[in-house]
Amino acid sequence: MPSPIAVIICTWNRAAVLAETLASLAQVRTPAGTAVEVLVVDNNSSDDTQARLTSWAREWPLGRLHALFEPRQGKQFALNAGIARARALGCEVLAFTDDDILFPADWLEQVAAVFAPHALMLAGGRTELQWPGDGPPTWYGDSMAAIVGQVDLGTQRLQPPPATYSPAGANLVARLALFDRVGGFSEAHFRHMDFEFGQRCLSRGEVVAYEPRLVVTAPVDAAILTKRYFRRWSFKAGISPWQQMDTRMRHFAWVPLWLYSQLAQDALGCLLAPLRGEPEPVRFQRELRLRRAWGTCTSRWVSRLRPAAYPAWVERHSQKKQNTY
Repeated sequence: MPSPIAVIICTWNRAAVLAETLASLAQVRTPAGTAVEVLVVDNNSSDDTQARLTSWAREWPLGRLHALFEPRQGKQFALNAGIARARALGCEVLAFTDDDILFPADWLEQVAAVFAPHALMLAGGRTELQWPGDGPPTWYGDSMAAIVGQVDLGTQRLQPPPATYSPAGANLVARLALFDRVGGFSEAHFRHMDFEFGQRCLSRGEVVAYEPRLVVTAPVDAAILTKRYFRRWSFKAGISPWQQMDTRMRHFAWVPLWLYSQLAQDALGCLLAPLRGEPEPVRFQRELRLRRAWGTCTSRWVSRLRPAAYPAWVERHSQKKQNTY
């Protein structure tokens, strides 16, 4: 019999949302001849997540449901705790997703089929959006899709994928052996640890693919459809310490020269936008690009000039507050 597939979900203080995700996952078909281990890692929740998991596990229909607890706050710690338990259970393929995701009935069958060829080590799929009743706000544009979790590189398999690609954590599948070769998720990253992991795998020559057959749905929480959320997300997306400087380009004060130019152009564009009569999504996207660039600049300066304070600075600016930003 093939080794079990592990489904790893990290959660923090979102018991009600997690209930919807698990209800959807419970309807997924088990791949023929393959056991399934569902690992839910409670990342130090203060709500009733643990009690609910204990209750759900009693009559869980899709393989076995394991309730794990990771006291160190941070998704990177929870992810690595899930990997450790999957290893102990003898799982070969690990399917990572989030606690606010919905699944088609054939999701795990597709996972098993995609990873049947043994060369593939890491794959990411499509994440479609389910908007609330009123749809996206008037200031939203397609260029902001990553902020609400959408991933769509088209309907064709890409192997190898683009050089800047990394599977997103809502729909990321990897072989256990990959973590033996490249290490786990970086515990220094409080945001975008999935991107860092994917880039690390590509840089080491691992076989990575974008596989559109792996599809999940992300319902968009109406609570995040605010400009404040998008602004804070963009700042965090830019965080990058000076050690991550690309030595192939010129820098000034640990920041790429081209980024200063972009900052100046976007600042001028923001001032001129009312005179040009630009659509609101265009104006707001420029502002978000400014905030992301500022995140890079400030993180580079703090990491270089105040290295002892930098870890706490990153944690403070990266952790979610009340499940938003």
